[in-house]
Amino acid sequence: MKTDLGLVEGVEKLRRGLDFHIARHNVLVSNLTQSETPGYRPLDLAQTDFKKALGVAMEGTHPGHLRGSGMSPTAVNGGFRVVKDASMTTGADGNSVDLDREAMKIATNQLRYDTIAQLTQSQLSDLVWAANDGRNG
Repeated sequence: MKTDLGLVEGVEKLRRGLDFHIARHNVLVSNLTQSETPGYRPLDLAQTDFKKALGVAMEGTHPGHLRGSGMSPTAVNGGFRVVKDASMTTGADGNSVDLDREAMKIATNQLRYDTIAQLTQSQLSDLVWAANDGRNG
């Protein structure tokens, strides 16, 4: 029984991509819960080597949107970097959460997560095929 090491490495890269998007979802949703908190600044999540972590599966995406001007790092954990979006305008109470913008980020993040999940399923199917010496089942 011989498996392709490239497939295994590809699945690992996809797993890290899924982990990133789950963690980012949690950060973005927390922004929504803080939309009425005076002085709150929305956060986002960036991955230091986003392209490397996702590999070929996500080639052509634009992960740099997380590191644009106005984004400053606040913490580094598990390869992910939490950033504050200082470019947002603040309201009278100092809160700068824009519900429409956060909803768009969540929807985009969900689309990317779903895409990576489909790619992962395909890669795992290929591994099953290889484990069965090219036979179905």
